[in-house]
Amino acid sequence: MGEKQNWPNLINYDIKSTIAMRKNPVHHSKTKHIAIKYHFTIKIETNMEIRLKYCLIEDQIADILTKVLSITRFEQLRAMLGVIEFASRRSIQV
Repeated sequence: MGEKQNWPNLINYDIKSTIAMRKNPVHHSKTKHIAIKYHFTIKIETNMEIRLKYCLIEDQIADILTKVLSITRFEQLRAMLGVIEFASRRSIQV
């Protein structure tokens, strides 16, 4: 969008191996079979466009958009996003 940003975007990752590959270039020669997008991620982190940070799988808020969840897990993630319940099927009278 043409805006200048002076710091890298923080990306929370729940895959330790990707972060390990980034921190130890020796692994790079052993991972040529991995798709280009993973190496691209490493390249843009090296260029300080992004910063990878490990987070527990339980704290991965993106799961609400990418996975089938139990109602309990959905409500936990929804709360983490700061979204409040407006109405539920249980509260609607037919």
